[in-house]
Amino acid sequence: MFFFMLLLAREASARCLGDGVQVFPRPGATVPTNTRLLLEGIGTARALVADLPGKTMRLQTEGHEVRVKAQRGWTSELGRVTVVLKPDGKLLPDKTYTLRLDDALPGTVKLLNGTGTSLPEWLAGKGPDKVAPTWIKRPAVSEGLARRSAEGITRYVRLTMSMREESPSYLVVTLTRKQAGASSQHYVIPVVNGSALLGHEPCSGAFGFEDGKSYRARVEVFDSAGNLAPPVPPMDFEAPTAPAEKSE
Repeated sequence: MFFFMLLLAREASARCLGDGVQVFPRPGATVPTNTRLLLEGIGTARALVADLPGKTMRLQTEGHEVRVKAQRGWTSELGRVTVVLKPDGKLLPDKTYTLRLDDALPGTVKLLNGTGTSLPEWLAGKGPDKVAPTWIKRPAVSEGLARRSAEGITRYVRLTMSMREESPSYLVVTLTRKQAGASSQHYVIPVVNGSALLGHEPCSGAFGFEDGKSYRARVEVFDSAGNLAPPVPPMDFEAPTAPAEKSE
């Protein structure tokens, strides 16, 4: 999650992430000097992020700043929205940049995937990334997870993959239930250590599933500079079924 939803299996616990924002690439990561950023709003922050397109923020380092303009991205059916933050210039190599979220969002908005600071930071790498990801192993469905708690159901399907790529990467997924006339869900999820998780936690999520139903996922894979990987075939799978509620 965008994002935004930086989840591994250990993080896919039966809990709510809460209200706030997430950013991709994850704070603390090394990014190319031509990186783009994704900003996701969750819960009460969803409306704030949805209103950002057309507004600007700043990426700052000592003696240099780059303005980033918010562009429309993706909206999930389960209480999340992601916008693209596109810089109007390149970052300086080997410098740490801070994104001034407070340029456009209230200072009370919580950064959910931060590294201990209220504003996210990244290290700019040696230069721009102009090379698209190449596949070592194309994305495939590896497992499903469904848990029930007092807060609700957590349900994920894990995609695993391997690619030659130096920059952080993400998927743009079109998910469709395999039945006539079904509408599609369209959202973005990050790749973390060769995995991406489609689904939701109890209070919000990127994608909604129905127990045991058949789905088809079509994916596009981008690095953080916007380079598109070679196309991959669609993936078919059945949504994991949540355990039954315990009777009193």
